[in-house]
Amino acid sequence: MTRLTSAVFFAVLLLTFGYGVSFPLLSILLEQSGVGAARIGLNAAMPALGWLLVTPFLPLLHRVFTTQQLLLAFLILSLTGLACLALTTRFELWLLGRFAFGGGLGVLFRVLEYWLNATSSSATRGRTIGLYIFFFLLGIAMGSLSQPQFGTAGLTAFAAVGVPILLGGALLVSLPLNQPPSATPTAKVRLRRPLAVAPLAMAAVICYGLFEDVPAYLLSVYTLRVGLGENIAAYTLTAFALGNLLGAVPLGVMSDRLGRTPVLIGCATVALAVALTLPMAAATPHPYLLLIAVWGACAGALYAVGLATLGDHFSGSALISANALFGTIYAAAALTGPLINGAAMQLWSPHGLMLSCIGIFAAFLGMAALLARARQNPTTGQWENG
Repeated sequence: MTRLTSAVFFAVLLLTFGYGVSFPLLSILLEQSGVGAARIGLNAAMPALGWLLVTPFLPLLHRVFTTQQLLLAFLILSLTGLACLALTTRFELWLLGRFAFGGGLGVLFRVLEYWLNATSSSATRGRTIGLYIFFFLLGIAMGSLSQPQFGTAGLTAFAAVGVPILLGGALLVSLPLNQPPSATPTAKVRLRRPLAVAPLAMAAVICYGLFEDVPAYLLSVYTLRVGLGENIAAYTLTAFALGNLLGAVPLGVMSDRLGRTPVLIGCATVALAVALTLPMAAATPHPYLLLIAVWGACAGALYAVGLATLGDHFSGSALISANALFGTIYAAAALTGPLINGAAMQLWSPHGLMLSCIGIFAAFLGMAALLARARQNPTTGQWENG
C-alpha cells in the first residue's frame, strides 16, 4: 500500500467518523421533536435523492473536472447542508439540509470509489477496495459509538460531525490524485451489459439499497419503541457497522473461493432469518445487538460482493461506466427504501419495520431462484457464477 493510498484511507476514516456521528444524532433529534416514522423515512431518503440526480453524470463530470475539483465541490455542498441542519429546527429546511449534507457526502464517496477502481491494477483492486470498505465502516462504527458522548443538545453535537468531515475532506483535496480515465462512448453503450451479464449483482444492490436506511436511521427509532432506551438505540448502528466491518474480508474471500452467487444467496438467507428473529430478542440488549452485528455482516456483503461481481466482468473506463449504472440503481433503491420502511413502521409500529425487511430479503431470494433457474446449464446442471 503506497503512502498516497494510506493517506486516502486516513481521510476516509475521518470523513466516515463524522458521518457515523450524524446517523444516530439526526434520527434521535427527529424522534425527540415528535416527527412520525413516515416523515423520518422521508428525511432519510433525501441523501439518496442527491445520489440519484448526480451519479448518472459522474462519467461526464470526470471528463470536465479534475478529481480534486469534484471532491472540493461535493465537500462544500455537504458542509453547507450540515450548517442548515445545525441552525434550524424546521422540518422542511431539514429536508433541504439532509439532501445537501448526505447527498454531497455520498457522491464524494462515489467519486473516490471511481478513483480507487480506475487507478488500481487488476491484481490489487480487490484488496484496495476491501481496505477502503474496512476504513469506511471503521469510521462509521467509531462515530456512531462516540455519539452518546457528544449528546444531542447544542452545536457541540454538530461540531462532532462537521470537524472530522472538514479535516478529512481537506486532506483528500490536498492529495495528488490522478484523474481516472474518462468513460468512452463505447463504455456508455455497455451500460446495458451489467443487467444481462450480472443480473444477480444488480438485484443485490437493489436489495441493499432498499434496506440501507434501516440500520442507519430507523433501527435506532425501532429500538427506542421496543423499550431498550437511548443508549442501546445509539449503539445499533455501531453493532451493524462492526458486523459489516468484520464480515467484509471473510465473506469476500469466501466469494472468491465458492463463487459470488452462493455467498449472495447465503447472506440474504441469514439476513432474512435475523429480521424474523429480532422482535423476539428485543427484551435482551446483548443478544439483540449481536443479531444486529450478524445482520450487518450478511446484509453488507450484498453490496460488496455485488460490486465485486461487476469487477469480474468489466475493467478500465467500462468499469467506471458500469459502476455509474450500479450506483444509479443503488441510489434509486436507497431513495425508495426509506419511504417503504418508514411507512411500514408507521402503519404497524414498531414491527412493521421488520415486516418490510422480511419482504426485501425474501424478494431477493425469489429473484435469485428465478435467475438460477433461467441460467442453469442444461448439460451439466451447474449454475453460472454471476
